[in-house]
Amino acid sequence: MAIKFNFILETLSALVVAAVLFHVSTAHGDRRKVLVFKWNPIKNVTDPKVVDIGKFAINEHNKEAKIKLKFQKNVKGEIQVVEDVYYAENYRMVIAATDGGGSPHNYLAEVIDMPWEERRILTSFKEIN
Repeated sequence: MAIKFNFILETLSALVVAAVLFHVSTAHGDRRKVLVFKWNPIKNVTDPKVVDIGKFAINEHNKEAKIKLKFQKNVKGEIQVVEDVYYAENYRMVIAATDGGGSPHNYLAEVIDMPWEERRILTSFKEIN
C-alpha cells in the first residue's frame, strides 16, 4: 500500500514540475532578456505621481520606524525603468520632510513602483546631510 501511494505521489509531483517548467518556458520564450535602463533625472518633481511616490516613501518609513515625519516636497530624483514580463519603475529621490516643527531635513528614498500590480515597495530610506 505504501509503495503504491509513493508511486502516485511521485507521478503527481513529476507532472506538476513538468507543467510548471512548460508554463515558464512558454511565458518567457527561450531566453527573455530583462531590460534595465539607466537612471535618468526626473524633470518635474512636482508631477502628481512623483509627489505621491514621495508621500508614499514618508508614510512607509513612518510605519516602519514608528515616527511622524511630514512630507514637505521632493527636492530631486531619478527614475530607472525595468522591463521584463512586467514593467516597473525604480525611483531614487531626495525628499524634504519635517519631524514635528523644526526645519526640514533631507532623506534619500528608493521606491519600486509596479503599476501592473498596483503596488509600491520602499526599499531604502535614510537621512542625508
